[in-house]
Amino acid sequence: MNRERFRQVTKIGLPTVLAVVIAYFLLKEIDIQEIPKTLSRLSIKALLIGFACYCLLVLAKALRFRALLNLDSSVHQIFPILALHTFWGNILPMRTGDVSYVYLMQRRQKVDATQGIASLLVASLIDLVLLMGLVVATAWLLRAELSDTFSGTVLYITPLLIGSILIAGVVFVYIAPNLCIKLAKKCAVPLLRFQKQPISWAVDKGLTVIQEFTGFRSNRRFLEVWGYSVICLAIRFGFQCYLVTEMGVDVPMIEVLFALAFTNVFNLLPIQTIGNFGTTEFPFVWLLNHFGTSIEIATVTGFSLHILILLYCLPLGVYGFLTKPKER
Repeated sequence: MNRERFRQVTKIGLPTVLAVVIAYFLLKEIDIQEIPKTLSRLSIKALLIGFACYCLLVLAKALRFRALLNLDSSVHQIFPILALHTFWGNILPMRTGDVSYVYLMQRRQKVDATQGIASLLVASLIDLVLLMGLVVATAWLLRAELSDTFSGTVLYITPLLIGSILIAGVVFVYIAPNLCIKLAKKCAVPLLRFQKQPISWAVDKGLTVIQEFTGFRSNRRFLEVWGYSVICLAIRFGFQCYLVTEMGVDVPMIEVLFALAFTNVFNLLPIQTIGNFGTTEFPFVWLLNHFGTSIEIATVTGFSLHILILLYCLPLGVYGFLTKPKER
């Protein structure tokens, strides 16, 4: 087996094994029948509202990336791309679903692949800033419950420091774009001397990300991207908390919100398994159990919510696949 083949097998095999192991240890703690029972408590109205919110989330993402890439296309042309990207992002491991976004943007919107990758990185940085703020806010409200396990450094100082550094970087790029590009290129020179492909690739992508940030020359475009990002955050966590409430699960919503926020920060890393099973439920269950919720209730809630999201993204994926782009 050559090196490239081994790398491909490892990329698929390791997440699969990880998913099976984590899912096994979680599911053995519960009665599997409790998952369909929990889902059956959801009314048709609640399911439809949840799906409508999920569609709104994809729409907000489409609007954000249209503003981020400064595209002239209508949102109706961007929406199928984000719908299909959302589907593959929930199915494929190690964030490989992001390849679909880059490919579709390049094919349907003529967006350069490097620019597409950079826009994903920029969006992830913005999401990280907002998620850090949400983690700090919810952790403060739960400080009494968390004080025995987490220090103030972990709960407040570290997230605030990360968020502040990212925000300071964004502000610096926005205020002094030309200086930022010059400094970035100057810092890249020593790295490029190694003449190693991985290093050159990483440097190139880093410079492209900075170029993307410096594109925010218009206050309106700058505010649009951040505004849509805030809307995405509100819809994403709002409809999930709503679904948990409709399931009749007796867990305080502030605890669910903190667990969801922490899980989303965790899953920004390329550690997802196939279908995101296990890596999504593990931190969610662990935190709810820490707050006093039984492992069975926490696990059933986590898997039920995950299954619903997978069911929601399925018709969106079909829609994105079947929708033919207009000639540009």
